[in-house]
Order: sequence, then C-alpha cells, then structure tokens
Amino acid sequence: MYKKLIYILTLVLLITGLSVTAFADGIENQTLLNKYSFLANKNTEDTEQFLVTITRPEGDESTFKKSYVICGNTVKEDIRVMLLIYDKDEERYIPFANTDGDYIWDIGASGIFMKEVILPNKGANDVRIIAYKKNEADKLVAKTNLQINSFKVSVLDNGIKEAIKTGFLKITDMLNGLFR
Repeated sequence: MYKKLIYILTLVLLITGLSVTAFADGIENQTLLNKYSFLANKNTEDTEQFLVTITRPEGDESTFKKSYVICGNTVKEDIRVMLLIYDKDEERYIPFANTDGDYIWDIGASGIFMKEVILPNKGANDVRIIAYKKNEADKLVAKTNLQINSFKVSVLDNGIKEAIKTGFLKITDMLNGLFR
C-alpha cells in the first residue's frame, strides 16, 4: 500500500516539476518583450545584421503563397531568435508563431535556422526578426548584443498572377505574329 502511494506521489511531483519548467520559458520570453518595450515599437530602427545573417527575406519581398520560409545563419554561439509581426490594431509588434507554434527559438550547433510561417494578411505583412545572445538577455543593448531587422513580405492576390500570365501570353503571341 505504501509503495503504491509513494509511487503515485513521486509521479505527480515529477509531472508537476516538468510542467513548471516548460511554462517558465514562455513567461521569461514574454517578460522580455515587456522589459524591452522598444522591441515592439514600430519606430525602433533596424540594426546591421551582425549576430545572424538573414538569408530570407532578402529585404522586402512579394509572394503568391501565404506559406513563407524565414531562414538565416550565424557563426556565433548561444544565439536566440524572436519573430514578431506588426499588429495594426495594437499599433505594435506582437509575437508571431511559426508553424511549430514557436515565436522564439535557439539556433543550434549547425548555425542555421529555417522556420515556416503562415502570413496572416493579404498585402503587406510587417515582420520583425530579433536576434540576441541568450546568456545576455537581462542586459540587451541594440548594436551590441541585440540585432533588430524588419521586413515587409507581401502576399499578392492570385488575380495579379493571372494578369501577369495573360499579359505575358499576349506579348508572346504578338511576337510570334511578327516573326512568322
């Protein structure tokens, strides 16, 4: 009887202990946005890419698909990346989860990251990528141990795609007619 009771109590404590650790990371990261309110401010200026080289997007881009891959690389160690998107209603950047449900992650030993996101808006999506040294999260300073880069990724309407195709076919037909 006592063995069963001790077993159950140990199991409950183990599950509770693991849950507390899992929730602490999310609380820490949300506190980071609260502590450094300038990260969510639209007027915060971008920095150079010195911690992470962002390979996609390569500046402001357009796509016809809502699914979009954000990727980059680094040669530095212990780098954490945070993804935000501008919310017009709140007039600030808010966490933007990738398809895995994470808006913040650590770059592994390979130094490469690729994250797929679903762009929520037709037209412009203002995405902000933040990189910082995770062991210095309590004292972040832009251009020293904090990198901020903002990009506009526009989702174009399929009607535009069809118009481009139709226009291209008309030009091709016209050129074929001239050279016959």
